[in-house]
Amino acid sequence: MFKALIRFADFKGRSDRSEFLQFLLLSLTLALLPSYVWSMAWGLADGLRGLPPHKPASLLPYVGLFLAIPALSVTIRRLHDIDRSGWWLLLNLVPGGTAVLIVFVLQDGTAGDNRFGRPQPKADGAAAAA
Repeated sequence: MFKALIRFADFKGRSDRSEFLQFLLLSLTLALLPSYVWSMAWGLADGLRGLPPHKPASLLPYVGLFLAIPALSVTIRRLHDIDRSGWWLLLNLVPGGTAVLIVFVLQDGTAGDNRFGRPQPKADGAAAAA
């Protein structure tokens, strides 16, 4: 699940769909869980001091900065897996381009080698259990 964070600065090679979706799930967890805990702790502290609750500063910008480079690299590697260049990310600047990119990253990767390298080896049940 942390493979994309380990390969955070690797813009070459390929990432399969499961690595991309696991990173997406991890990103959402890292973005929402600390913010929720922070808000709850802030509200509890206000309650213990007898103050009316107020909204604390959000942690989301900091989490977003932490995950920006890993998100960029895993998305580029995911595009490589479907035999597309990372320059396709510029579609985000075009209206409707994000929808096209969503379709791209959800496609199956190309079977066998492509111009970006070999596909990632699949984890066997025996190898995953070890």
